Amino acid sequence: LSCVMEPEQLPPPPPPVPAAEDKPSKGSDKKDAKESTTEIDREKTCPLLLRVFPKIGGHHTVHDFAERGREPKDEVQIYTWMDATLRELTDLVKEVRHEARKPTARIGFAFVYPDKMGRNV
Repeated sequence: LSCVMEPEQLPPPPPPVPAAEDKPSKGSDKKDAKESTTEIDREKTCPLLLRVFPKIGGHHTVHDFAERGREPKDEVQIYTWMDATLRELTDLVKEVRHEARKPTARIGFAFVYPDKMGRNV
């Protein structure tokens, strides 16, 4: 499956990596790191549109997305949140694509998004 995110829907860049002196000591537990992550309240946060282009036998090429409006035809539009897991996305695709429900089906994700120059990568 190839996923395309609209430019206005791209996630914010990740926070900068803390310097060595900012890193927690070895004695701190994982609970502290979990508390620092921002949770999304799905009741109050508007979902984003994730455009998914399923393809049997592999991923679409980046050239398939070179021209806006000429993307592959077999698009599945999913409204979801930034914290959605790949399991959630897989379950949503399985709801609409019969071949994804087969026990032998393998589902892979690749992201296609515009770089700073506007070219899809």
